[in-house]
Amino acid sequence: MTGGDLVLRPPSPDFRKIRCPRCDKGVIRLADGTAAYQCSRLRQVIAGFKVGDCDFTTRDQNQIPVEPGERLVVVDFTPFAQRNAP
Repeated sequence: MTGGDLVLRPPSPDFRKIRCPRCDKGVIRLADGTAAYQCSRLRQVIAGFKVGDCDFTTRDQNQIPVEPGERLVVVDFTPFAQRNAP
């Protein structure tokens, strides 16, 4: 882990990270400086190198896959599916 990396874990067993509906490899995260949700494997160019292989990005919460009985919550700028949602 480098100095700028931040490892986010689910806050409790009642929360799970949400898999990308398009590639099913990455997890959903909030894009820096915006309210858009995107795949952690988003295709982009960083310092001249191509990284990622997914193109999922949306501002529509309805496109974020949660199971019946779960709800989408954002904890410390990270989206999770909360199980056993009231």
